[in-house]
Parts: sequence; structure tokens; C-alpha cells
Amino acid sequence: MLNKIVTDVLVVGGGGAGFKAAIDICQKGLKATLLSKGPLSRSGATPMAGADYTLDGESLSKFNGLNGDPNDSPEKMFNDILTQGWFLNNQKLIEQYINLAPVCLRELLEWGIKIKLSDERMVFTSSIEIMNAVYNKAKSANVEMFEDVLLLELLVIDGKVVGGVGLDFKSGELIYFSAKAVVIATGGWHKAFWPNTGMRDLTGDGIAMAYRAGADLGNMEFITFCNNVLLHPPIWKGSIAPYVLSLFVGGSLTNRHGENILEKYDPYLVEKGTKTEWNKSFISYITEKEVKEGKGLSHGGVHYSRGNVSWEKVEAAASLLFPEWKYRGINFSEWASKLKDNQPVEVGPAVEYFEGGILVNEHLETSLDGLYAAGECTLGPFGANRVFSAITEIFVHGTTAGINAAKYAKEVDRLKVDPKKLSAIKNRIEAPLYKTNGLHPAQIRMKIQKYAHKYLGPIRNKQGLEEFLNILDKIKQEMPYMATIDKKRTYNKEWLEILELENIVQLLNISARSALLRTESRGVHYREDYPYTDNNNWLLESITRRINSDFKTCWRPLTITTAMPPTGVAPYLNFMKQMMQSHSDTKGKH
Repeated sequence: MLNKIVTDVLVVGGGGAGFKAAIDICQKGLKATLLSKGPLSRSGATPMAGADYTLDGESLSKFNGLNGDPNDSPEKMFNDILTQGWFLNNQKLIEQYINLAPVCLRELLEWGIKIKLSDERMVFTSSIEIMNAVYNKAKSANVEMFEDVLLLELLVIDGKVVGGVGLDFKSGELIYFSAKAVVIATGGWHKAFWPNTGMRDLTGDGIAMAYRAGADLGNMEFITFCNNVLLHPPIWKGSIAPYVLSLFVGGSLTNRHGENILEKYDPYLVEKGTKTEWNKSFISYITEKEVKEGKGLSHGGVHYSRGNVSWEKVEAAASLLFPEWKYRGINFSEWASKLKDNQPVEVGPAVEYFEGGILVNEHLETSLDGLYAAGECTLGPFGANRVFSAITEIFVHGTTAGINAAKYAKEVDRLKVDPKKLSAIKNRIEAPLYKTNGLHPAQIRMKIQKYAHKYLGPIRNKQGLEEFLNILDKIKQEMPYMATIDKKRTYNKEWLEILELENIVQLLNISARSALLRTESRGVHYREDYPYTDNNNWLLESITRRINSDFKTCWRPLTITTAMPPTGVAPYLNFMKQMMQSHSDTKGKH
């Protein structure tokens, strides 16, 4: 028999969205149980975030001591989220994001977060400060919290989610969680790619288990890559330090022939595509283009150096960004010497954010009764390209999901799960421990990550996507034969990796199929064989639905409240430029 824990609402995910949902559930008088895959308040995406919180400047200007732009407005911010999302956004979710952002910020300030600086539409704080605040609030609200516990499968009775089965990583024991409702807040699936900019525990568990339970997924083809991520040497690989520095001071990008790749493009695109967060889509695209044309470096990137920027300017910026040239635990003194001598380092794109995920409405309800989702694991408000803050999103979503999950849980009865179903799940989860011979997960993971970056990166095409799907089909046939070398149950990382790989392969398959079917270029999805943004035929959301052991992808019209998208077909970079030019002028009109 499995250990059993009974709760009103089970919240899965130890980042900001999960904590916020759990706090609101407890404040509604119900029991909330929060599961964190890693250490409490130190796992998930939130502790690694840049900790910028966006809201409209008019609302921000009403906070004492904060420098919001009073000429801004919710309407202007709506326009900018929509155009920067290439019009593929759910407009109800944009409105929710804007309307609740000031409310959630006020709560965070009341919980003790300190603002480092504020500007027009944004406040900057510390990701660790955010997690400390929500953790302390969760304790005072009596949230039941478990660390190093991950949910592996949702339990469904007659189309209603009634809990799940999890693993206590420390003890190796399986747990049956009985709940009236479940909130999934598990973030993205960064570990499917290498390099990536996320935490290693982000493996898409929540999205995959929601899909297996019967929830619909949406827009899984849209994946944001952060530009100027270090690719070499290996000890630095995956660090976003050059991205951060380049955003503040600029610099030079050159290919293997020493050509300045930025000089090949429209000066307006270069201006906006290097000095704003448009750089993630623009520079990732132009970098990958150089590599695909055979002009990249040995590790698949291009060179970044300070170029014409003075060392004094770089040093001044670095003193604020990287005190003593240390950033996120890495000592970059050697890089500082290279910058001073104007010597380059190799950089390229790496996975940072997933626009698609579990399909939700404005109540954060999924297509399954009793299942809610919040944060990056959802198909949220950002459409085909995220420029605004994910920190705002997690608190807006956490609030909405928590309140609605609590309301639902108050209105339904607890359902009992058939013990035979629990036994079948237990046998499937434990199978790798009992196999005497089998494939080792590390080898399969490295193969998956290599091909995911190659074929599902910033530039895609039909041939590559079909090749990747064939590779995934072969890997899926190998998956049942994976086995752990070590048969212990406690802290068995190999066992955990096997369970994670099943989720990763599932999501990559859906994402690649969706990317193959979307025969246009939009936002962070660029098809070199279809290099046009097609507003006549592709202003549609891709919806993936499980059908027995397979799935089908269909298309859903956009959710429109006030703004009709444009018609017409335009070259990708031309439309990107139009979207950049559509940015609101807070000193006047759009």
C-alpha cells in the first residue's frame, strides 16, 4: 500500500506560482499541500529569474516611492503585449495580467520584498528576496509543504482530477495524495535542451502528466531562446552573463570570418533588437542563421566582444551587474581579462522560456474538472513571443488559480480511487528498479538534448523536424528498456532521470509535431522553408489532444476581446519590425 496524505487542494511546484496559489487557498479556509521537487523556496525557475516585475506605468506611479510613468496606461500595455506576441495572444489573459499586476505587487510589498530600483513599467528586486517572502508567508498561512517530493501521475475519476501519486526522493517511498482539486505550477521543460538557462529540475513533469491525464496542450511550438549565452569553455556553458552585459552596454558579434553580423540588418531592427528584450528572438535568429550558413564557430555559436565599447564603460556596468566579476556562483575574472583586451568569447542561443503549455482559460481552469495550472507550464498571455515579465505572470496566475481551485474544492465531494489503479501506477513507476539489464538514461538524455537543440532551435525546417520526429520515435521504442544500475530507492538520481525522460520525450514529440504543422514564421517560431508571417491563415492556436496512446493537433480561433489582428502576409523580419514600431509612446499615442 502507498502512504496516503489527504488535502483539499494539492499544489505541485515550488516556485512563485505554486507558493502564491497555496497561500490564497489557505486564506480561503482550506488545506493546501505544496510539493516542491527540490529544496523549499530554492527550486524551480523563480530563484533563477531576473526578478523584474512589469505593470503599466500609470498604476506603478501610484505606489509611493516608485518611478512609474504616469503617461503610460493599461491600454498601451495591452497593445504592447499583443504586438510583441505577434497577435497570437489570448486577449482575456492579457487583460488579467494587466489588471492583477498592481494588486499582486502591493501584496509582495506588504510581505516585505525590497525594491532595488523602478523604471517606467518595471520594478527590480531579487529572486531570492521574492522566494523568501512567499515562503515566510506560506508558513504563516499554514501551508503544508514538502520538499524533495515530486508528483509523477495525476489521478482521474470520470473526468475529474482527484489527486495524484508522488515520490519522496529522500525516502524513495511513493505517496498517494487524495485531493479535491490540483494546481499544476511546475514551470517549463528546459532539461530537454542543452545548453539551457533554467534550473536542472525543470523537466516538464506537470505539463506531461496533465496531458496524460487528458488535459489539452496549446502552442507547444513556441520556445524562447536567450541570446548571447556562453558556449565555451565548458565550465561557463549555459551562463547568461554576456547576455546581461550586452543588454546594458552593447558590444560586437562576429562570425568565424570576422564579419560583424549586425551590420547585415536594418539599423532599426538592430537598435531595438539589441537594446530591448526583442534581442532574444532577433539575435538568437541571426546567430543561428550564421551557424546554419557555415559561418559559425566550433561550438555552434559566434564571437561576442566589447567591440567599440570602452573598457571603462564595461567595467562600470560590470561592477553593478557582476560584483567582483562573480555571477550566479561563477567567477568570471578570466572573462574580464578577455574583455579588457577586447578578446572574444563564443556565445549562442539557449532555451529560456516556453510560451506554450497546458491550455487554460481566464479562471486558470484546464480542460479537466478539478485541474488548474499556473505560470510557465500554461499557454499564458504572451502569444508567440514573451517580452514582458514572467515574474508578474506567476503571481497573477498563482492568485487566480488558487482562488478558483479553492472555490471548486469547497463545492465537490472527495472521491475514492480504486486501489487497483494505484497498484498499476506503482508498478509502472518502480519498473526501472526491478530490471536487471537495460539502457542507461544519461546516454539517452544527451542524445535527446543534442538533437533537440539542432532541430527544434531558433530556426526550423520540414526536413529537420521530420528527422527529429523519427529520432524521437526510435528513442520511444528504447524507453521501456531503461533500467537503473543502482537499485536503492533513496536519493536514486538515475531512477528520477528515467521518469523525467519519459516526460521530456513526450513533450518534444508534441512540440516538434506542432512546429512541423505550423507552416509560417511567427514570434520565436521561424521556419526557413516558410519565411513569412501569414496573418491570413495562421492566426490560430495549435491545440494538442491525447487520443489513446497517440495525439492529434487541431487549431483554435484566437480569443479576442477588443483588438482585431491585422490581415496580410509579410516577410518575417519585416513583420518583426512592424511589431517593434507598434510599441506605445508613453509621451503620446501608439
